[in-house]
Amino acid sequence: MLEIELKNLSLGFGDRTLFSDADLSIYTGDRVGLIGANGCGKTTLLRAIKGPDRPSGVFTAQNLRIGYLEQQLGDTLHGTVLEAASEACSELFAMESELERLGVSMASAAPEELDGIGEKYNRLRTEFERRGGYGVNSRILGVLRGIGLGDEFFRRDTSALSGGEKARLAIARLLLSDYDVLLLDEPTNHLDLRASQWLTDYLCGIKTTVLVVSHDRYLLDRLCGSIAEISAGKMICYKGNYTQFRAKRDEQNRLLSKQYEQQQQEIKRQQEIIKQYRAFNREKSIRAAESREKALARMELVDAPERTETMRLEFAPAPRTGSEVLRCSALSVGFGQKVLLRPTELLLLSGRRVCLVGDNGCGKTTFLRSLLGRQEHGGAVKWGANAVIGYYDQHHGELDGNNTVLDEIWRGNRKLTQTQVRSAAAAMLFTGEDVFKRVDTLSGGEKARTALCRLAVSGCNILLMDEPTNHLDMASREVLEQALSEFEGTVICVSHDRYFINRIAHEVWELKNGCLSRFDGNYDDYLAAVAPKEEGSQEQQINKTAQAKKRAADRAQREADKAARARRDRLEKDIEELEGVAAGLEELFSGSEIYGDTALLLEKQQEYREVKERLDGLYEQWMEMQQE
Repeated sequence: MLEIELKNLSLGFGDRTLFSDADLSIYTGDRVGLIGANGCGKTTLLRAIKGPDRPSGVFTAQNLRIGYLEQQLGDTLHGTVLEAASEACSELFAMESELERLGVSMASAAPEELDGIGEKYNRLRTEFERRGGYGVNSRILGVLRGIGLGDEFFRRDTSALSGGEKARLAIARLLLSDYDVLLLDEPTNHLDLRASQWLTDYLCGIKTTVLVVSHDRYLLDRLCGSIAEISAGKMICYKGNYTQFRAKRDEQNRLLSKQYEQQQQEIKRQQEIIKQYRAFNREKSIRAAESREKALARMELVDAPERTETMRLEFAPAPRTGSEVLRCSALSVGFGQKVLLRPTELLLLSGRRVCLVGDNGCGKTTFLRSLLGRQEHGGAVKWGANAVIGYYDQHHGELDGNNTVLDEIWRGNRKLTQTQVRSAAAAMLFTGEDVFKRVDTLSGGEKARTALCRLAVSGCNILLMDEPTNHLDMASREVLEQALSEFEGTVICVSHDRYFINRIAHEVWELKNGCLSRFDGNYDDYLAAVAPKEEGSQEQQINKTAQAKKRAADRAQREADKAARARRDRLEKDIEELEGVAAGLEELFSGSEIYGDTALLLEKQQEYREVKERLDGLYEQWMEMQQE
């Protein structure tokens, strides 16, 4: 059933248009990711769909129950955490009370009343069972524990919760409320890794329709079957998850750029031919020139592709280290009586990329600082030969707020010339007067780019990084991931970004209950290794049958994607060959010799038209393939 439809929708504030002519259809059970730069209109769109005052162009099914999770939460919670969560299931509790009342009535009812009361009781009990009423209490506890509000929170008053804890409670209430559609605005913003994974699994396991705004690429990959991107005032929808969206969008942009460049070359060529015809200054050549001018005027122009500036990051060459980069003997970390890490032996080899994960407060940052010698610890930490260590602090404590961006980058490597420093700054999107901004006036994203740039020019061969993706947009995160993948040194990185961990990690270290456990592979490999140990710890965990079906579906999808890629590769090879033929003919036309042989000219023009027609057909096939 069609639940939400956008038709020629335009949204804006005053004279400013956020986007226009947007079309989107969301059916029962769909999971759609909504992405785009900050300020493009994502949150505004969610609010427009939620209503109650919907603009023209937004249509929803009748009696559709829509739940909305806002980024900025109002202070509307009351009572204890358990009471506030239970309030979301008030309809079920009311039904339960009514069932009890009807049961008592049946026990004392006169014979002539019994059938009527019994029929009402059975009808209500069927609905109660359908909505999971008999398991409502365990469901409430399971959702609270899964989202990170364990037993110790149940009796805590909601007024005593932090902002992040209130956000978790709001998510729990939304999940418990049995809505038809969930509108989620950055749902993992206030969640640690464990809670983010629980929420991802939960959303994948329910049948509710979901429209989610998120920078959490792992969530978008696991949950979403389509992605809607708002960019340059337009909304474009793609089938597939986030990774598939990226591949399709990048390939489409590449093809459109090539089409634009080829059309511009063709326009220039035609203009040169027109110029030559007019130079002949004969009646026939003038008519030919006018005919070509009319053809140019009728030509449907390909729009120049939008150029989105993204940072460029490349780590400077660094001296090689020995094969053993780090060796720790009986390393222990703690504060007073609180033990964060019990005595541990560690050996890390050169070139490995490690991601350190664990619950908030388990000691990940403290562990990094212990390795740097900035935190008291027990045992010994020994770095290998030629170790040059660079540190990225998530709070940017390494930056001097009184320095300019230029001076701060220069601090990373005093041997650089001013031209080299300015080039490095420009690659990180600091141009013109931006390089003279004081660091303490920068936004979080600008500070992140400054810190990364300083590390990149420093020539370090070991990177210790604490949440480096926190203040970066999606495009910048992908640039960082590519740079780290190409970095020949060693990386130890604290991160809760699951997509980031999947892309860069050779191994995952988990800090939990004072113990450090090591897992080979990326985040998915780590998850597969720890999942059996945690099976049964979450009441709402996806059952094994659903998991098996999903694995089979994933395998089938991978095979289909592989076949589609093969078809696309063959098609692109044919396009490339024909483009080469067309380019050769265009080069022939650009010379003057061809125009002295009329027969050859006509033959080559006919050949060129045929090549262009075949190319147009192949382009159409390629575009259709991108919509599959």
